[in-house]
Amino acid sequence: MLTVKEKVANEKGSSTIEFLGILPLVFIVLMIMWQLIVSVQGVMIAQSAANEAAKVYSMTANSSEAEAAASKIVSSGGSYLTFQGASGMSSKDFTTKVNVKIDFVFLPDQLFPNGTPSYSFSSTASGKVIKNEIGG
Repeated sequence: MLTVKEKVANEKGSSTIEFLGILPLVFIVLMIMWQLIVSVQGVMIAQSAANEAAKVYSMTANSSEAEAAASKIVSSGGSYLTFQGASGMSSKDFTTKVNVKIDFVFLPDQLFPNGTPSYSFSSTASGKVIKNEIGG
């Protein structure tokens, strides 16, 4: 029969307890890293949409066409990314501003009746309308 001192000194199963204790922390770190990756991709897509809107507006001088091009780029990014509009395309020298909403991907919808929490991000691109010298 083991004495109390021997039972306390016995470390059988301690690694399992330590593993179970650290497992939630590992999952939390992985979720934060995944959200960071999603956020970086959202920022890159927003910048790409701003560049595309600036390119289209510089060629066509049509702000609605440029906004549609930016919306198309953002919509191809994924379900966590929402296009909120493009502005600033109204003169020959312009700065396009594209606004997007990036959702938090690991928060359950059931906890939030008004929709998944998100944050807004804006990206800008500058340009100049190209004047067609041949056509007038």
